[in-house]
Amino acid sequence: MSTSRRAGVSIGLLLLAAGCAREPPATIEPGSDPAEARRQLAAAAQAGPVPFVLLRLEDRPSEAEAAALAARGVSGLAVRFAPAPPTTGGRRLVVALDGLDEPAAICAPAGQGAVAPAARAVLAAWCEEDRPVARVRLPAAVDRVERERALWRATARLFPDDYADTYGWNLFGLRLTIGGSFGF
Repeated sequence: MSTSRRAGVSIGLLLLAAGCAREPPATIEPGSDPAEARRQLAAAAQAGPVPFVLLRLEDRPSEAEAAALAARGVSGLAVRFAPAPPTTGGRRLVVALDGLDEPAAICAPAGQGAVAPAARAVLAAWCEEDRPVARVRLPAAVDRVERERALWRATARLFPDDYADTYGWNLFGLRLTIGGSFGF
C-alpha cells in the first residue's frame, strides 16, 4: 500500500473514531433520585401536560421547542410538557440552559437562582414545590444544536427508562428481561 493511501486510510479512521466519540455524560447531582422523579413524572403526565420552566439568556430554542425536545428525551413514557411561568409551584421540570448563580436553588421561586451572565453548565431538575427531587448537570452548551441536544439528553438522564423494572421477571431477586437494541 502506498504512503499516500495509508495516510488517507489513517485520516479516515481518525475521523470515524472522532465521529463515534461520546459526548460528555450528563451527571446526576448528589442527593438526586431519578427513579422517584420518573414515578412522579408518570403520575403527572396522566393528568395532562406537565409544567415546564425554561431559564435561558438567548431566545432560541423557544419555550414550545424546548418543551418538545424535553419530551423527546423521555423514553417509554408518553409525556407532554407545557411551558409555564417560573413562579409555578407544584411538580414541574426546570431547565437552565445557561447555568445558575445558585444551582441548588433551581426549584426556588423566580429571582433566587438568577441566570448567570456566562454559560457554565446546563442544569435540569424535576421539582416538587421548592425541593429538587432529581438534578442533572451537563457541560455548557454553546451553539444552537448543542443547546437543543442538551435538553433531551438531560431529560433522558433525569427520567431513566424503567422498562426492566416494569416489564421484567423477578426470579429470586434477579431481574430478567427480554429486549434488544440496534445501534451504530
